[in-house]
Amino acid sequence: MFPEFNIAEGATLILLGLPIGAVGAVVGVGGGFLLVPALLFLFPDADHGAVAVISLTAVLFNAFSASVGYRRKRLQDFRTARILIALAVPGAVAGALLNNATDRAVFETVFGAVLIAGAIYLVARSALESRPYAPALKGSPRAITDSGGARYEYRVNERMTAAVAPWAGLAAGFFGIGGGIINVPFMMLALRIPKAIAVPTSQLDLTVAAATALVVHFALGEGGGGVWREALVTGIGALAGAQIGVRLAPRVGGRVVLGVIGVGLFLGGARLLSSNLT
Repeated sequence: MFPEFNIAEGATLILLGLPIGAVGAVVGVGGGFLLVPALLFLFPDADHGAVAVISLTAVLFNAFSASVGYRRKRLQDFRTARILIALAVPGAVAGALLNNATDRAVFETVFGAVLIAGAIYLVARSALESRPYAPALKGSPRAITDSGGARYEYRVNERMTAAVAPWAGLAAGFFGIGGGIINVPFMMLALRIPKAIAVPTSQLDLTVAAATALVVHFALGEGGGGVWREALVTGIGALAGAQIGVRLAPRVGGRVVLGVIGVGLFLGGARLLSSNLT
């Protein structure tokens, strides 16, 4: 359960959502991969379903705010986003239902192991990303010109995109993290979509996937004990942080994005595993 809400707790949640929201907007993952471990640490007696609700609300606010900012810059690939969203939605529903059927200890152990595995892959892969960016040679062509006149031309393997999208949705609903930790590395490393397009496009999928998972959690009755109040306060911080992230994003390279996600996954996973295996 959550403690009685007070000004100190509200300030803590806003200050937690603000930097995590900024990081989430910069790397395109919503920040849930950092927020969930932090919330589990701050509220050791809280139900993991309630933690997922708070995180998903923050992801929703963050992704929607970032999407608006990136839309103004004309940096989103709507055709690819439609594929991601259409197939992530059923995955998000399944993930939220699975979360409800899993106890907290199992949830934390599985989540920790997934984060560590993802961290090892991403840190190793980002270290190898020293070659100049080269678009994929096969796939459906894309051409996007942003508000500043920069033009991005690349190709997207839509079948591969369709195969991965449900897993991102499942992660969104089950772990409460939005699914961006799958989408962004996948788009950058496998599809070879430019970082400037991959991150903004991920925000569109995060918005819909998080909203879908929240509807399921609400239907399951996981809004008691002040959960939605804490979720709203954390979401306000994440919403504000998103606009900071949108402004910082052009200054951050692709290797940095992958590295930040990898390090964040490792820290979150190590925290969860250490608390459950000791």
